[in-house]
Amino acid sequence: MACLSCHKIGPHGGTVGPDLSAIAKDRKLTHIVESVFWPKREVKPEFTTWQILTVDGKVVTGYQTDSTEQIVTLRDPSSGTMTSIARDDIEEEVAGSTVMPDGLTAAMTRQQQLDLICFLSELGRDGQSLSAELKHVIAHAQSHGPVKFDYKKAPIQPQLWPNSTHHVNRDRVYDFYTKQAEHFRQQRDVPLLLSASPGLDGGQQGHWGNQTEADWSSNRWNETQLGNVQAGVFHAKGLTVPRAVCVRLGDNHELSVCFNPDTLTYEAVWSGGFVSFSSVRHGFLGGLQLQGTPLPCPEQKTPEQSFTYHGFYRHNNRVVFAYRIGDIEYLDAPWVRDGKFSRDVAPLEDHSLRSVITGGPSQWPQVLETIISPGNGRPFAIDTIELPTDNPWNALLYCGGHDFLPDGSAMVCTMQGDVWHVSGLDSGIDKPGVARWKRFASGLHHALGLVVAADGIYVQCRDQLTRLTDVNGDDEADFYECFCNAFKTSSGGHDFICGLQQDQQGNFYTASSNQGLVRMTSDGQNAEVIATGFRNPDGLGIFPDGSVTVACSEGGWTPASMICLLPGGHNTRSHSPPHFGYGGPKNNQPPELPLAYLPRAMDNSSGGQTVVPSETWGPMQGQLLHLSFGMGTWFTVLQDEVNGQIQGAVLPMAGDFLSGVHRGRFSQRDHHLYVSGQQGWVSFTQDEGCFQRIRYTGDLFQIPTDFHVHENGIRITFAQPVDPAFVTNLSNHFAQCWNYRYSGAYGSPEYSPSHPGVEGHDPLRIRSAHVINGNRSIFVEIPELQPVSQLHLRLHVNSDDEYAVCSPAGSGHDLLITVHQLDAPFQDFPGYTPVEKTIAAHPILADMAFNALRIPNPWQNTIKGARQLEFQTAGNLTYATRELRVRANEPIAFTLNNPDVVPHNWVLIRPGTLQHVGELSNQLIANPEAYVRNYIPESDKILCYTDIVGPGQSQTIYIQTPAQPGRYPFLCTFPGHWMVMNGELIVE
Repeated sequence: MACLSCHKIGPHGGTVGPDLSAIAKDRKLTHIVESVFWPKREVKPEFTTWQILTVDGKVVTGYQTDSTEQIVTLRDPSSGTMTSIARDDIEEEVAGSTVMPDGLTAAMTRQQQLDLICFLSELGRDGQSLSAELKHVIAHAQSHGPVKFDYKKAPIQPQLWPNSTHHVNRDRVYDFYTKQAEHFRQQRDVPLLLSASPGLDGGQQGHWGNQTEADWSSNRWNETQLGNVQAGVFHAKGLTVPRAVCVRLGDNHELSVCFNPDTLTYEAVWSGGFVSFSSVRHGFLGGLQLQGTPLPCPEQKTPEQSFTYHGFYRHNNRVVFAYRIGDIEYLDAPWVRDGKFSRDVAPLEDHSLRSVITGGPSQWPQVLETIISPGNGRPFAIDTIELPTDNPWNALLYCGGHDFLPDGSAMVCTMQGDVWHVSGLDSGIDKPGVARWKRFASGLHHALGLVVAADGIYVQCRDQLTRLTDVNGDDEADFYECFCNAFKTSSGGHDFICGLQQDQQGNFYTASSNQGLVRMTSDGQNAEVIATGFRNPDGLGIFPDGSVTVACSEGGWTPASMICLLPGGHNTRSHSPPHFGYGGPKNNQPPELPLAYLPRAMDNSSGGQTVVPSETWGPMQGQLLHLSFGMGTWFTVLQDEVNGQIQGAVLPMAGDFLSGVHRGRFSQRDHHLYVSGQQGWVSFTQDEGCFQRIRYTGDLFQIPTDFHVHENGIRITFAQPVDPAFVTNLSNHFAQCWNYRYSGAYGSPEYSPSHPGVEGHDPLRIRSAHVINGNRSIFVEIPELQPVSQLHLRLHVNSDDEYAVCSPAGSGHDLLITVHQLDAPFQDFPGYTPVEKTIAAHPILADMAFNALRIPNPWQNTIKGARQLEFQTAGNLTYATRELRVRANEPIAFTLNNPDVVPHNWVLIRPGTLQHVGELSNQLIANPEAYVRNYIPESDKILCYTDIVGPGQSQTIYIQTPAQPGRYPFLCTFPGHWMVMNGELIVE
């Protein structure tokens, strides 16, 4: 249907070339074949291009419609404009050939070539007019740009998104992919290219939607009563301590100090205050700022012998550090004496405060009660456990992780460094219940993961993995033990260490952008990087076999949010850690492929994962669940394996949480899933934190539970029997796909796999659908399936009232599948027909080639004082104007705007070289590197150029016009365009 750019078929198409509506009647089959494969072999006179050079240096190009002794008349192929030129004004006239370039079929498969000839050989045969169906297809095919559709921003089922009316979601577009599939699955003929997701908040307010730094600014952490200890990155004039522990000293807080566990020294002493936080991004980036008057530090030095920092004890208003130097255990108690800083250091058994190791009195005896409000959803209800935001210390509850004690009560940690003990979770099922909250610990450094183990409560902090021990049983931590600090941390603002999991051998796992996936040994003595290349991982998950998942959020070298899987048993001692892409390729090798990508419209910032335990949640036992910090929702993730490559399918689940959920754990006591979350930035949620429960109600429900990718389609298994009448009705299903581009750019648009560089989705024809292997599995036949970043399947396999479903759309099923590998064709269905098929290279390989070969545009550097010159394309392969005037040596900021539906560029060349450069551009048609070179041929005749500018996009380059006055041709070098898409830059 790309023929329509230049040729008419019926009422549609361009006028550059002959009308094809009756080509089968007018021309023999052999002539049709020759015209397609060898267009220059025989050209009708009325379609031969002529170039006329006038005496004043102007070049006119077109089809010759009239020639007499007095005048020559040319018709512009693209606009149809007639230009008559007097013979006396003609310097030279040259007959060319056809504007149709050689090699148009070189990039087509043999089957595509045969289909094209078959199609042309039927047009107008025996005088027959085009069928209504063909006219409809052509009308849709004429638009090479992505086709949009009308939709409303609100959710399809508003009751499933109770927070959709909150101010933060005022511009949010809900259920875009589902709405798109539902619209086009009802079309008789689907356009060749569909629009990409509009982006966050409709795409009109920038990459991050309507949120700005002002939305993420808060000074509330400074209103918290911090107590006498706070860990963090400490900043003072000329001093930064990444693993600082700041302590208030004296009965009246006369002094404050900063202890450095890495040196066992006190790096700063000051009076008149403690520490404060920046208001930027809730205070998460700026660390601890010294508040008060700095005082001279006592002379001290790091021990010469080997030493190990153990942590600190809290006892009333005292903080006592514990460490070993050589073979001797010490206690180190900072304090104020006579208004000055003092330090009592002695072996443990000789220390005056050695009693601290037996525990101290309670600091926070208050028990705060909150309401547990049961949800009413089915098959999963979401219960809300209210947070004790109204507390005596103004402590903030940005929840960073949680786990459960054997009695079913929970431990919840917060970004601000608190740990809370929550009981009463056995209530709030049939009627409102009461949760009881007691502060267990405080002062930790960005507590973003928590595990309850047999030997203690472990909290993953930015400085260390901390083990909290309640020595005397008063429900408060007395010993804040540094269990492991063998991993790297830094003083960088945006360098968080997130999530905590433990395997069956007792090893711990956490993740950061700085190092990657880190495994800490069960004794805490060592930390090993077992995988790298994760951008801003906010959590992880672990399977019973030790396989670990890590989620990344879109950004540089991370084209979309994604879930990565490191299989259990991976041994890094004999292999380099696998690299998943962030930071760019390593050793020029493609990165490890993710388990699954997630569209940013569904998950712009990923949280952690959890696995449904055995004998829990019926058909979903053993499945991976994923949480979205950015969208405050959740997903089920199915796994497939082909040729050793793992690939996943993401299923959106109905669930709208109050904050950015990023941790999930099942309670072994009640078998419900509890999730915790917090605010940050670009989270489309309303509360600062949340602690909520996802409770299976026991209802029978329908959901995909397994899938497998074949060359010719997708095999899917469901939890309940499917209805054959619904399955075999193809209008109940829809398939579309798109790719992401792996590059250093921030994220990636959704690109059409068949239109390189064009944003949009390719609809895929579903040839058939069958019930197989009993009544719970189906096969959806998709002959044109290829490896893609995202395959969206929308399926209806039962009537809406037969089973409850988990979809936030309220009906049907959406699968967002990442297709890395395709298994052999599935054959066990009626009507199977083998089809010759070439499997395309994986998209990331094309991206690697693009990144390696692409040369940045040389004319992007700004020229001060350059005159703005905007230039626009038009339809039917034309520029809006054919002539531009500039002064010699004039600095120009040249902007090419492309409102057309196909990509174009603008190339300025030397006078008299239009034919030469144009023919070189035609030769790029089958060059696999042409796209990454922006379809710029190699020639010293080229003076400057824009890159290929996609539909609806623009690019600005900065040039100095030629010093020599004259007429300089410009053209579009996209193959086949130049003969009609050219003009002149007149330099005066």
